[in-house]
Amino acid sequence: MKDIIFKYKKIIISLIIIIVSIYIYNNKPYSLYEINRTKEINDKKIDNIKDFYVNKITKNKHAKKGEEIRRFTVKKNQNLGSILKKINIQTPKIILKRKKSNCLYSININDEITVNTSGKKLISILRKNNSIKCIYKSSNNSIEKIESNVIEYKKQLVFFNKINNSFYNSAKKSGLSPNEIMSFADIFGWDIDFSQEIRSGDSFGVVIERVFRNKIYKNSIIKYAIFKNKKRVVEAYRYNKKYYNSKGVPMQKQFLRAPIDFYRISSRFNRKRLHPIFKTIRPHLGTDYAAPKGTPIYSTGDGTIIYKGRKGGYGNTIIIKHGNIYSTLYAHLSKYRKNTYVGKKVKQKEVIGYVGSTGYATGPHVHYEFRVRGVHKNSLKVKFKKRKKLNKKNIIKMKKDHNENENIYSWLIENYKKNNYEK
Repeated sequence: MKDIIFKYKKIIISLIIIIVSIYIYNNKPYSLYEINRTKEINDKKIDNIKDFYVNKITKNKHAKKGEEIRRFTVKKNQNLGSILKKINIQTPKIILKRKKSNCLYSININDEITVNTSGKKLISILRKNNSIKCIYKSSNNSIEKIESNVIEYKKQLVFFNKINNSFYNSAKKSGLSPNEIMSFADIFGWDIDFSQEIRSGDSFGVVIERVFRNKIYKNSIIKYAIFKNKKRVVEAYRYNKKYYNSKGVPMQKQFLRAPIDFYRISSRFNRKRLHPIFKTIRPHLGTDYAAPKGTPIYSTGDGTIIYKGRKGGYGNTIIIKHGNIYSTLYAHLSKYRKNTYVGKKVKQKEVIGYVGSTGYATGPHVHYEFRVRGVHKNSLKVKFKKRKKLNKKNIIKMKKDHNENENIYSWLIENYKKNNYEK
C-alpha cells in the first residue's frame, strides 16, 4: 500500500493543487488576467464597441438588400468627416463646402447621424435633431434641409430666499440652477463682493424667463433681480441685453472686483507682509484669491495681453494692458486658456487661464495686481469709473419693457426695504 502511495505521490499532489486553484479562482469576481485586460480598454474602444453592437442590431432595419445602415450620436470634438472615416467612407466634396445651404458642414453634440451604404459606396447621410433634418443623397449629389416643427415657449418664474451660510446654497435651495446662480452673481459682481460682504440674513429675489424648445429647456434670461446686502438694496433691470439700476446707471463697471468667482481672499495688499515661504518682510503688492486648482480666471477688464509666460516667483503669468493708464497681472496659473497669446484683445469676464500654484506659492490661488500708470494700487480700494448712463428716453423705454411685472417688482422692493422679507 505504501509503495502504491509513494508511486502516485506526485500525481496526487498535482490533483490537490488543481482542485484548490479551481476553488480559489471560482470565488473571485475576475481573474487577474481579466482585471489587467479591463484596465487596457479606454473610452474610445468602449465607444467603438457600443457603436458596433448598435449598428449590428439596427443595420438591417429599413435597409434594402445589400445595403447597411449605421447610426451614430455625435460626441464632443467629432465632425462628419471623423464619423465617416470610422467606417472607411470618404467625405463627399459638397459636404466640405462652407455654405448657408450646407447643413452638414457643421454638426452639434447629440445630433443623430444615420449613414446608409452599400459596400464601400455611400448612398445617403441623414442628420437629425429637434430643429432640422438634413439629408445628403449620392444619387444626385445634393443636400436638402427640412425644418422641423419647432414649438418654442417661455415660462416666467420668481425665486427668492434668505441667505444663511452660503449665497450659492441658498440660491440653489430657492430653485435656481447653477448657471442661473452664476448669471445672477455676474450682474451684481461689480457692486457686491460675494466672498467678503455677504452676511447671514441678506436676501435676494429674481424674475427669470426660462426658454423651452419642443419641451426641452434651452436657456434662461434674468429679467429683474434684487439683492439686499446689510442695509443696502441693489436692483437690476435687463434692457438691450445689459443690466441697469432704476436710474439707468449700468451695473457693469470698468473693472471686475475680482478675477474669479466664489473665491476666498488668502492675502491682501500689504507693503509690509511677512512672506509665507521666505519668512522675511516683503511687500505684497496684490491680492491673493484662493480657489481650487483649475478654477477659471477672468480678465477684469477689456484690454490687450502684453505678457504671457514664466515670470520668476510669479510662475505662469499673464499681464493685460487696459488703455494707456491701467494694467493687471495674473500669476501662479496652472495653465493658460487655449489660443491665448501676446497681442490678443480680450473682453471683460473672458477666461484667460486657470488657478494653480506655479512659482513661489504655498497652495492654489491667483495673485492679482492692479497698476495705474505702472504704480501698484490696492484693487479693493480703487474707485472705478461708471459706464455711460441711459438717457431719459431710454430709461422710459426700459421701464415700459417691465410694466407687466411692476406688481411683482413692487412687492419685492417693498418687502426688502421694510426688512421684513420672509420666504
